[in-house]
Amino acid sequence: MAEPLAPSWLVTVGEYLQEESEKQWFWFSVFIVTLLVGAFWLESSLTLPGVEESPLLEEGEIIEQVQWNSAGTEALMLVDRADNSPLRLSTSTGLSVVESGNSVPRYIATSNSGWLVSGDEGYLASFNGNELNEILLNWDDEVAPDIISVASNDGERGFIITKRGSITQLHTFADGEVSEGTPAPVESTVMTSVHLSKRGHLAVVIGYDTDLGNPSFGPAGEVIIRADAVLGQAPTLYLLHHGAGGQIHSAYFVEDGNWGDDVEMVIAGGTSTLLLLSDSTIIDLPGVGGSTAATIDEKGIFWLARGDSLEILSISSDEAGVETHKISNSVAVDAKVGTSANGEVQFYGTGVNGYVGVLSFSPAAGDDVSQSLALFGDLIFVIMVISCLAIIGHMFYVNDLKPW
Repeated sequence: MAEPLAPSWLVTVGEYLQEESEKQWFWFSVFIVTLLVGAFWLESSLTLPGVEESPLLEEGEIIEQVQWNSAGTEALMLVDRADNSPLRLSTSTGLSVVESGNSVPRYIATSNSGWLVSGDEGYLASFNGNELNEILLNWDDEVAPDIISVASNDGERGFIITKRGSITQLHTFADGEVSEGTPAPVESTVMTSVHLSKRGHLAVVIGYDTDLGNPSFGPAGEVIIRADAVLGQAPTLYLLHHGAGGQIHSAYFVEDGNWGDDVEMVIAGGTSTLLLLSDSTIIDLPGVGGSTAATIDEKGIFWLARGDSLEILSISSDEAGVETHKISNSVAVDAKVGTSANGEVQFYGTGVNGYVGVLSFSPAAGDDVSQSLALFGDLIFVIMVISCLAIIGHMFYVNDLKPW
């Protein structure tokens, strides 16, 4: 008999791969189905795990602000186009209306004692979760202006932004006394919100510029101002950043160490994402771009959403770039407000059902095998590999290391 042309090792491999069973097409079909299921699983595993969406407000109502208390157990909401009081309190038992009487609330902020609520005609009140208690401010016999933003750690002293007509000014207040107002460094700037660090060492004012963009398309321009003051006295304002682009919608101080010693604040706007450094310089985070809502979680990870996009972005100081997370179309919302509390990230906006709802998820869900398809798939893959190796080893043992 002539010697085979193929090398002996190749003939041996061929013997191992021979399939003489009548069920070979069945097993081939199982192989194809396994490939298809694996491909589907791989695609599904790219979706952000643990994401839920639930309706929140009545038809026609619009979410303006959401502020959680320091414990992360209750949230105070400011609602536009409401038929009654625009304030809502969200607790573990549901959503309830907070009666505001004849006042017109325009802004809410968190303090150590609960919340501060400001509004038209010099209205300022504290809220402890049960009732509003008005804080009387001394305006030196002047007509009280509208208070469009407030920031305070103890609920008794801090900063307020007032508006008379189209003019905005920054004041400090302490024990009911209001300082003289300081206008923005650039005359065309409208100041919209003031933010005070938990340590009280830094106050930052956010605004936009009326000379930038087309007024018919809404406010435009990025304005960032640092405020220095002794509470109770008129503040001094320093312009840190004045640029074109979409209006800034979110600004968050970072906890010590989360972003290094140089970063004080992360700031997000319609066209860019910025960092405020300890030397008062502003830098742009490259490759991020704009967003419609943003928040920062307890680990210092910055989360951004872009309208009704099916992607959410995350940025942390220890990552080389931006991480993109897909979400299902069934839970997507047209994100307008972002918050984070009690281990969860929430984005509020209009959902697929047409009602204002909240998209929420736990950033830790990606590390939980019971919630993450990616981790669960990895676990199944490891089990299958170990099982296959055990079967192959057993077959070799039964056949005395000979081809079957």
